[in-house]
Amino acid sequence: MEDRQYRRMFEASPVAQALSDEHGLLVEVNNAYCQLVGLTREQLIGRSATVHTHSSDLELHSSVEDLMSAGASADRSVDIEARFVRPDGEIRPVLLTLVPFTGPSDAEWTLASVVDITDRKAVEDSILLASRTDPLTGALNRRGWLNYAVSVNFDDARDAVVAVLDLDHFKQFNERRGHAAGDAVLREFADIARRCIGEDGLLTRWGGEEFVVTFRNSDRARASKALETLAASTPAHLTFSAGYTVLRSGEGLRHALDRADLLMFQAKREGRNRMVTDPPQ
Repeated sequence: MEDRQYRRMFEASPVAQALSDEHGLLVEVNNAYCQLVGLTREQLIGRSATVHTHSSDLELHSSVEDLMSAGASADRSVDIEARFVRPDGEIRPVLLTLVPFTGPSDAEWTLASVVDITDRKAVEDSILLASRTDPLTGALNRRGWLNYAVSVNFDDARDAVVAVLDLDHFKQFNERRGHAAGDAVLREFADIARRCIGEDGLLTRWGGEEFVVTFRNSDRARASKALETLAASTPAHLTFSAGYTVLRSGEGLRHALDRADLLMFQAKREGRNRMVTDPPQ
């Protein structure tokens, strides 16, 4: 097949394709690629794909050569997920399939086929969100909180307060009023809690009638005030018992949660309908 026919196929392909030289500069792009990145051929040729790659993904470019060498030695292509940024700021998640291409004088070029995976990522994100969210209240679930706990870093112990809340006598409420009424109360409690704890508060339904509130950028006094406001607004004349503690220097959120949980049980033992905290360190 002649080079002219190859070029026609390249241009007509519905798959976005780009050819880069040994320096990582684009030497050829097809129409589908131009449409994907929102730039013309003239704006692309002679430039690196870094010009339309998300800043957080630029490190991938520095490792492409190593990845291509590994792929070539294993006689396979290399797949990379990245994000392209169009001129209007729109971000397009893409899957790049990279294969070695022999350029002039046996130069090591790279042919990239690019698939827009925006829709796939949206589905994946919705599934991930659902797996970390309590379907009844819309709050984080236990899994979501645990993922959050290992991903966040507080440099200052005053930055966070963790509270564990348990609605008092909720089992009896369910038995008297029915589970539908109980579910409605849990939803209403979660809505009220979100308003009371504000933007820096993170609400989690830990299980049943037990909730965890993580106060970010807060201290003991501010957390106490928010919990008091919530206690005064609890629906259906219910009360809750709570334990709360300040995150200590050098510890993780899970340790603070365990301490708050013990304080919550102390509040239960002391008669319920109260909040208990530990002495400042």
